[in-house]
Amino acid sequence: MDMRALHTIFLFIAIFIHACGEKEDPTPLPDPDTENRSEISFGSILLEDWVAETGKIYEENWELTVNLTEGSSAQKFSIKPNQIPIEGKLELEPGLYTYAYESPSSPQFSDYLPVNISGSFEAKAGKQSLDLEGIAKSKQVVISPNFESDFPQLVEPEKLNFHRNTADFYLYFNTEELLKINIPIPESSSYLTEFLPSSRVDLSTRISIKWPEESYFYNDEYHLDASGWPRVLRSIELNSLPASQNETSGLAWIANRLFSINDGENSNEIHEIDPVNGEVVRSIIVENALNVDWEDLAHSDTHLYIGDFGNNLGGRKDLSIYVVSISDLLTADQIQAEKIEFYYPNQTDFSGNSQNHRFDCEAMVYKEGKLHLFTKNWQSEDSDHYLLSAEPGNYEAEFLGTLPIDGLVTAADIDPATGRVVLLGFLRLGSHPLEQWLWFFDGFSGNQLTDSYRKSKIGYIPIRGFPEGITYWTAGNALISSERFFLEGVYDIPPIISAVGLEGLF
Repeated sequence: MDMRALHTIFLFIAIFIHACGEKEDPTPLPDPDTENRSEISFGSILLEDWVAETGKIYEENWELTVNLTEGSSAQKFSIKPNQIPIEGKLELEPGLYTYAYESPSSPQFSDYLPVNISGSFEAKAGKQSLDLEGIAKSKQVVISPNFESDFPQLVEPEKLNFHRNTADFYLYFNTEELLKINIPIPESSSYLTEFLPSSRVDLSTRISIKWPEESYFYNDEYHLDASGWPRVLRSIELNSLPASQNETSGLAWIANRLFSINDGENSNEIHEIDPVNGEVVRSIIVENALNVDWEDLAHSDTHLYIGDFGNNLGGRKDLSIYVVSISDLLTADQIQAEKIEFYYPNQTDFSGNSQNHRFDCEAMVYKEGKLHLFTKNWQSEDSDHYLLSAEPGNYEAEFLGTLPIDGLVTAADIDPATGRVVLLGFLRLGSHPLEQWLWFFDGFSGNQLTDSYRKSKIGYIPIRGFPEGITYWTAGNALISSERFFLEGVYDIPPIISAVGLEGLF
């Protein structure tokens, strides 16, 4: 074989070996259909006006309907909205699309949040993230204890347990009714009672309970001391009151109806008020009475007592209490009153030029034919207890002693079922001025209040206004009225009606 032929053979072998060892190109030829499609994952679910960070529980699956703005028929995609990140994705041709999903029902109470989801987006070639927008069709209440707790329970308008989500408990509601909730107190058979005015609260309400918590600092939470007693109670605003009630000063709950009065230099009228919506239902004129300074209401089974004994500067010599028939109160718009006149036996200074005296009064309760008066002592911030006959006439008030409560008393009431007495008031001085407080006494022993008492803070005047009226309400709970608090350029808080849950504490 000549050299030329041998060279040709070796060249052929080399080319063959090189061809066999050459690797394939790893990049496949482009698929026009895949390259031009949009792959869409889901970022967040954004609900209008839902500002709370509280996690939301949705239905397990949503069938999201997606429509090309121009052209194609609707497509449905199944997604799992409770997964983080949201499970599910869309694969679409580029274009302008709309999406929609609506929960098939909106139960009055549920363990998931019904929604109405809708919006539009532009699908572009490649991968992108889409936030779904919509509105909530229910509201949420979350009970958040810092301790291991039994299940809270909704008791009105119907009875059912809350649902658990890790350490919290929750319920979704779609109603305009007032909710009443019982919250267990740890290591006790006692419980807290919470009221929630459905029509007025935000989309999400969180109720926190701290135990054990010795602080009296009010931040709209419940603070329970080691024994489970609430050092801080939530005062729940049910509604604002009309301007005609700017100086509301006394409340009475009679025959399942709420009555209120305004204080000095207002009309001689008793107002019937709807406690939930705050509207004045009717006004009753006490024709033969003058409103010098009406401050509180008390009642027996047959009569309502109107305390005209406000005496800020201590100069009054015309202190009185009007007595009206409850049957007239419930049925007539113009009524007559009888009168109790009285004086303090230990008052000698009537100069009326200072609040440095002990003869201003804004609180009164009725018990067994007697009226118990509790003074508002501006300087010492305690209260003197006086006793009067509940029969019309002229009397010297009997001094029974001083209550060392450390506050200015503005109202009082007695629970007709238990005899328990509550005083309402505020602190004017000290490290935390203008705090609102309740003082609880177990009742009377003879004519004397029991020696010991417990107290709870319920807020601040710059938040809730001046607390002026209190009455026991249903099941031992209480209603509180606060007059308008106005400081030009700083505060303008309208008069309000609030509820404080006391049922379950004692």
